[in-house]
Amino acid sequence: MSKVRDTSESFLHRQKRFLIFQEGVNWVQMVVGIGFPVALRDETVTLGATVKSYYLLPTNSNDITRPVLSLIPNDATIPIEERSIFPSRWEIYSAIRNFMDKFNLGNGKTCLLRAICEAALVPFEQKSGLLTEVVQIILTPSTTKEQMKQYSDVEYHAAEKYGREQHDCERIFTGCNTYIFKEFTRLFM
Repeated sequence: MSKVRDTSESFLHRQKRFLIFQEGVNWVQMVVGIGFPVALRDETVTLGATVKSYYLLPTNSNDITRPVLSLIPNDATIPIEERSIFPSRWEIYSAIRNFMDKFNLGNGKTCLLRAICEAALVPFEQKSGLLTEVVQIILTPSTTKEQMKQYSDVEYHAAEKYGREQHDCERIFTGCNTYIFKEFTRLFM
């Protein structure tokens, strides 16, 4: 009969481990869709909608130990019961600025001010579609009644005013190598 080692008095200890993926395009993706057949006289068309969501897999242990939850900074000065589940216009502007700065698309604030100016200079036509109307509303700060978060937000209203007064937006807002408004009109108009 062989002797069995008694381990009931000792504790095994193992260091925490994390799963890290190689650099590159790594994500988990989910696509959900629904389609409805529409019978026409001579052919059949499927009308549908899809929703696509993806999660980037970690490539660095900091992704797990110190995750970035939002491009919009959390404002702890606002009581929880007064916070909205929808971002304010100023938070959307902050997210656009932070995104552009993070991915080196130019000075985020300057590019956004220029886009607001250009949207006021040459507004989209009403018949351009829902997406263009939403972008027009986002790039028109005077369409909100929200209080400004900080005094510097008055610059957005000034950029809109410059555009309405037919000023040269490109000359006023220099230092932007990504032209948001021009790229949007090129892609969606």
